[in-house]
Amino acid sequence: MPSSDQFTLSFLLSSLIKYMASADNSRSVSPLVQRTKRRGTALSCAECRRCSRVFPCGNCVKKGCGAICPDGAFVLANTEDLHDKISQLATRVRQLEDALAHSHSISSPQPHPLLSDDLLQIKRPLERERTDGAQPKEKKPDTNDTIDAMGSLSISERGRSTFFGQTANSWNEQGSDEEEKSPGSDLSIPSDVPWLSYAFPFTPASLNKDAVRNNIIALLPDPSLAQHLCELYYRHAAWMYTPVSKHEFYEMVYRPIYNTETGFPIIGSHYLAIMFMVLAIGTLLDTDRPSHSQEATQYYELGRAALAVDSVFEEQSIPAIQALLLMCHYMFLDDIEGPRWATMGIVVKLAQSVSHRDSGKWNLDSDETLRRRFLLWEIFTYDSWQSLTYGRPPSFALAHIDTEKPFAKTKSAHGEVEMSFAAWKHSFCSECLSVVMEQAFGARPPSYKVIQDMDKKVRSFYVPPSLQIPGFGKAPIGQELEQQPAIQLIMQRYIAFAIREISLFYLHRGFFARALEDSPNDPMGSKYAPSVLAAYTSACSFVSLIDSMFRQYPVLTERMWFLFTHVFSCSIVLGSIACKVQMAIAPSALSHLDTAHKLFLSTNQNSRKAKVLPILHRLKERAHAVLAGIVAAGSPLSSGSPPVKSEEDELAALGGMTRLVPRKPSSAPSTPSYSGSSPKSDPASPSPVQSTIPEQSPYHSPDQTTTWQYPMGQEYAEQSQYPHYTPEGDSSMRYSNPQLQHGISPMNGMTDPYFGYSNTQYYRPEYENTFNGGLQNAGDFNLPVETGDSWHNLVASQYKTM
Repeated sequence: MPSSDQFTLSFLLSSLIKYMASADNSRSVSPLVQRTKRRGTALSCAECRRCSRVFPCGNCVKKGCGAICPDGAFVLANTEDLHDKISQLATRVRQLEDALAHSHSISSPQPHPLLSDDLLQIKRPLERERTDGAQPKEKKPDTNDTIDAMGSLSISERGRSTFFGQTANSWNEQGSDEEEKSPGSDLSIPSDVPWLSYAFPFTPASLNKDAVRNNIIALLPDPSLAQHLCELYYRHAAWMYTPVSKHEFYEMVYRPIYNTETGFPIIGSHYLAIMFMVLAIGTLLDTDRPSHSQEATQYYELGRAALAVDSVFEEQSIPAIQALLLMCHYMFLDDIEGPRWATMGIVVKLAQSVSHRDSGKWNLDSDETLRRRFLLWEIFTYDSWQSLTYGRPPSFALAHIDTEKPFAKTKSAHGEVEMSFAAWKHSFCSECLSVVMEQAFGARPPSYKVIQDMDKKVRSFYVPPSLQIPGFGKAPIGQELEQQPAIQLIMQRYIAFAIREISLFYLHRGFFARALEDSPNDPMGSKYAPSVLAAYTSACSFVSLIDSMFRQYPVLTERMWFLFTHVFSCSIVLGSIACKVQMAIAPSALSHLDTAHKLFLSTNQNSRKAKVLPILHRLKERAHAVLAGIVAAGSPLSSGSPPVKSEEDELAALGGMTRLVPRKPSSAPSTPSYSGSSPKSDPASPSPVQSTIPEQSPYHSPDQTTTWQYPMGQEYAEQSQYPHYTPEGDSSMRYSNPQLQHGISPMNGMTDPYFGYSNTQYYRPEYENTFNGGLQNAGDFNLPVETGDSWHNLVASQYKTM
C-alpha cells in the first residue's frame, strides 16, 4: 500500500498536470511523460492494474489524476530523467548568468536587473524549496577562540585612540604610539598663518580674510622656482593620484596667480590651497633636496592655512575637494598618520555633497563632466587603497554610485585591450578590490572557498600590455626596451603590479598563519597549504619588485615610504618560513628576507626605521641560525643581539591582535627625526644582487587568449587625463633594462608555485589547481576562528622568543 506522503505527492503532481492540460484546452499530455499509445482498444490505463476500462477510469478519478488517464504517466515514473534535465538546465542558467554578469560589468558597475537575488534562486534544486515561507536560519560561524579577530586598539593615557583592522600592515601598528608632527613648528612664516593652520578645517569668526590671504600669497616662491616644483609634482607624484589635471592647474591656478598685472592676484583661497599643496608635494619629491625637507612642510602648512580662510564646510566646492585630496597625498608621502584618515573622511563627505551621481545627467559641458567624473573615481581609488592599508572599511558603497568612469578602453594594433593607468586602477578598485574588501575583510569571517574565489578574481583581473613590467609576471623581455618609456609610466607599471600582489598577500596572510598553527612542522600538510604558497609567492614578488624599483631609482623610491611598510609586512611572513628548516622553500624565503633587510639598511634614517630594523635583524639572525643548525626554531638568541621591545602588548599590537594596548605619554612630543642627506639617484651604484620571484599566471585579454607581444616603436608618454594635457617626458630619469644594467636576472626563477619542492612529501596533487581556482577538495567550510586571529598570534609568537 502506498504511504500517505506518496499519495499526497501524487495528488499534487496530477493536479499540476491537469492544470497544464486544461491550458491547452485539451486532454493531451506533455510528450516528456506521455507513453506511446497502444494500437486498438486499450485494455487498461497506464497507471492502473485494475481498470474499469471506462476512461477516465474510477481508480484514476479517486486518485485525482483523471486528466492523464488512460495514456499518461506520473512524473514520478520518470524521476531520474527529470532530475538530470533539471541539473542540465540549472547548469546552463548558471553559465548564462556568469556571462551576463561579465559582459554587463564592462559597461556598468551596477548589477544587471536579471541578476537580482530573487531571480538567482530560480536554479535552486526543488527539494530545497520551502513551502511554509520560513527562511532558513543563517549558520553562524563558530565563535570559539575568536577574541583576537578584529585587530588592535591603542589608547593612550590622554585618550588618543587608534584602531587597525586585520588587513593593516604591521608597520602602521608598530608606529601607532608615535606623536604626530605639530603644524607650524619652527617655520619662518607670519605668526597668524601657523595658528590658522591649527584652526583647519574651521575658520575663526574674527578672521580678516583678505589680509590673511594677502599674507599667504606674499609667501609664494618666485615664478621660476614655482614652475620647477610644479613640474616635479606632475613628473614624480601625479602619476599615482591626480585630483587636478595639468591643463586645469595651469589654466585655473598657476596663471591667475603668476600672470597678473595687479599687486595681489584675485584668486579664491581654495585655489590658493591647491597651489601650495602642489608646491609641497613637488618639494617633497625633489631628488635634489633632502627628504622631508622643511620647505615642503612650510608649503604644506600654508596650504592648510589657505583652506581655513574659507571654511570647507561652508564653501563646498570642487577646488576645496581637490586641495584636500592633495593634502591627503602629501600626508601619505610624508608619513603623517594621525589626521590623514579623518581628512579623507571629510573629502568623501564633501564629494557626496557636491554630487557623487553622474554629472552627465545635468547636461554640464563635456570638460566639467569629465572633471567631476575623474575626481570622484580618484577619491574612490585613494579611499580603497587606504582602507586596505589600515584594515578599515571603505567609505563608498558602489550601490549609490552611478558615475561613469572617465576613460574608455581601447584596442591596440594587435587587437589587445588597452587602457591608461588611471582607467585600470579605477576598474580594479571598483570591480575587484571592492568585492574583496566586502567578502573577505568584512566583519563576518569568510569561508575558505570565498578566499579562493577572491584569489582567483584578483589573479585573473586584466592588466593591459602597456602596464606590464618586462621580466615580472611572465611579461616578456624583448626589443621594446629600445623605446624607453617615461618615469611616470614606469612607476605606474610597478604600482599596478604591487597593488595586485599586496592584495593577494593580505588575502592569504591570516590563513598562512593558521596553517603554521595547525601544522607547525609541516605547514604544507595543512588544508590551508594553498595560502602558505600564495602568501610566500606574493611576499617574494613584492620584495623583489621594490628591490628592482629601488635599484633603478633609489632616491625617488625611498621618498615613497609607503612601499617599505608593505615590505616590512612581507618580511614577517618570510621570516616565519625561513625558520622552518623542513620546508624546501625556507632557503628562498631567507634570501628574500635578506633582500628586505638590505633595502631598509640602504634607506635614509628615520624614527620608524629605527624601530623596525632591529626586528628585521632579529628575524634574519634567527633564520640564519636555524638553517645553519645552531639553534632550534623558536629558541632565543644570544643577549648580544640588537634589542627589541619586550612588552607583550607591544609585540602583539605589531601583528594587530585584538588587544587593548595602553600607551604611556612621552616626556615630550616625539617628532620624526630625519637626517639631512639622501642618496643620490645613481642607478649603477648598487651592487648586483640576484633577485628571483615566483611568476604569476600570464595576463590575457578579456576577449582573447593570444600571447602578448610588446608593441615595438610605441611612444610611451604618460596617459593624459584630459584631451588638453600632454605631459613631457623626463630626460633625466629614463627607463633602462634592469637585467642588463644592474645585473638583476630576469624574474623567472620560479616556473610554478612549487618551486623548490623537490621532496615528494611536499607535493600533493590537490595543490595542482591552487592558483587556477582553488583546491579541488577544499569544499565550502566555515573557519572555526577568524583568520586574523591566527595571523596576529603568529606575529606575537615571533617576538616572544626574541
